[in-house]
Amino acid sequence: MDDVDRSLLHRVADGDQRALEALYARHGQPLLAYAQGLLADRGRAEEALQDTFLALWRGADSFEARSTVRTWLFGICRRQALGRLPGKRPAPLPMEAAAEVPAGEPGPEAVALARADARAVATALAGLAPAQREVLDLAFGAGLAHAEIAEVLGIPVGTVKSRLFHARAVLARALPVDAAMARISGRETGR
Repeated sequence: MDDVDRSLLHRVADGDQRALEALYARHGQPLLAYAQGLLADRGRAEEALQDTFLALWRGADSFEARSTVRTWLFGICRRQALGRLPGKRPAPLPMEAAAEVPAGEPGPEAVALARADARAVATALAGLAPAQREVLDLAFGAGLAHAEIAEVLGIPVGTVKSRLFHARAVLARALPVDAAMARISGRETGR
């Protein structure tokens, strides 16, 4: 995927508008969803996306290949979105809070989260710290790897993992796990 993106980016640097359109088609929706998650406003998110691709058009030749084109685009989008936030940037978590997340299969809380009521999920997500919500958006909304998220946000990979761990814990506490677990096991009343 990155070879195609790099080829398109080189064409954009040469002034090829169709290549810019192709990059937009490949990455526009995930970038918009990410910006909307940061800003909680569709209009400002669309402006951030537009400015992201304007910055891409103007600065395609400045890409230094230290990351993937996709990660680079998310970094540009993040800067554009944060520039539209009222107030200041969310404070990063201290390094002491970084905890390794154990690898493995999804546990019961992941299954419960997947089956939880959409309204309860939206309420629980609203209760997350902005830094945790942003990491969730990049991990699950945009499908970025931990290293890519770390690069976009300018934080260590351990901090990304810590934020994901804490976000999952907050969501697990906030969601009606008992009802979800009853649905999973088939003990829900009325069935």
